[in-house]
Amino acid sequence: MTSYEAPWRKQLIKGSFRGVPFFVKTAQTQVGRRVVIHEYPQRDDAFPEDLGLKADAFSIEVIVIGPDYIKARNALIAALKERGPGLLKHPYYGERTVTLASPARISETPEEGGMARFSLDFIEAGQNVEPTARQDTQGAVESAADAANQAVADDFAKGYEVAGHPDFVEGSALALARDAMSALDAARRTLVPDLAVLSDYMAAANGVMGAVNSLIRAPAAYAQGVLGMVGALKALAKSPLHALNSYRGLLDYGSKHNPVAASTPSRARQAANQAALDALTRRGALVEASRVASRVTFDTYNAAVAARDDLAARLDDEAAGITPGGMQEVSEPVYRALTALRVALVRDLTARAIDAPRVTSATLPATMPALVAAYKIHGDAGLESEIISRNRGLVRHPGFVPGGEALEVLAR
Repeated sequence: MTSYEAPWRKQLIKGSFRGVPFFVKTAQTQVGRRVVIHEYPQRDDAFPEDLGLKADAFSIEVIVIGPDYIKARNALIAALKERGPGLLKHPYYGERTVTLASPARISETPEEGGMARFSLDFIEAGQNVEPTARQDTQGAVESAADAANQAVADDFAKGYEVAGHPDFVEGSALALARDAMSALDAARRTLVPDLAVLSDYMAAANGVMGAVNSLIRAPAAYAQGVLGMVGALKALAKSPLHALNSYRGLLDYGSKHNPVAASTPSRARQAANQAALDALTRRGALVEASRVASRVTFDTYNAAVAARDDLAARLDDEAAGITPGGMQEVSEPVYRALTALRVALVRDLTARAIDAPRVTSATLPATMPALVAAYKIHGDAGLESEIISRNRGLVRHPGFVPGGEALEVLAR
């Protein structure tokens, strides 16, 4: 009589892991709490610190047996090698989601032919709530912005020139350069200056403005000077959001410049220079707007999504050559750099918007004080200032929040 026909086989209890059946010979379970024992010098007692429940552990000895045991053995081995937790049907504790805590030990002997023994140690598997890994999306925007600035500067140096052309070509470029300086200075005036850095900024700006006559003959140096001034504006702002709003005034730069008819080679060069000069300022502002947007702490999900969609659309258009002044040819490096910046920005703002509160609307049945309105809308009279601040155009007095009007409120 073979071992798998022995009478003791009828006493075996069935179980399974990941749907693969086996017979259980013995089962041990560990339950309890995690405790750290603190023992101190010159004290006779110890302090046991309770750190919470310990995960239930199951140690079981199982066998697979029968004339076709090799197939059953290999199926169980494959189940034990799968990644992640699996379902254990324990003979005494029912269905439990577990992970193999240590490598399975398998034994087979000629004396026990037709049978394989497994020693299995399982631990109950819970949800991975913390700690969690999070991608540095803000750092990705920083890197993409740096790369985009370099591509923009290189593109300008290749596409702009005044040497060897008539004087009016240089004169036109000089007028456009001065106009760009004026636009940057206007953006600077919209900011509340940080006096600690204002003097440094003005010194650098005056250096570029004072040397603009010579810089327009040195495209690479001019590009670095303009992009440096654009980038330095954010240091003057009282917040990243303030800087973002200032950069918005430059995102359509060049739209008011009259196009130049490329009727001769010199006029064609003048037109190309104008497009390059406008693009340098506009693209620099767009890159820095994207950079500071990744640093803004948006009050609401809606505000973050609106900023994301606006900047993403502008980056798409700029990469495609759709500019305020009309279609413009875009080099491959600039296209790739602006597209990479768009991808990084969308990922960053999407990730950071998830936890921000949503904005919704509420309509009161009648005019009432802000305290009453806050309690009626939120169930919390302490939120009256939030309703007032979000609806300044409608709420002219805290005692009279108008009824019948759609109010902007936070969804809670």
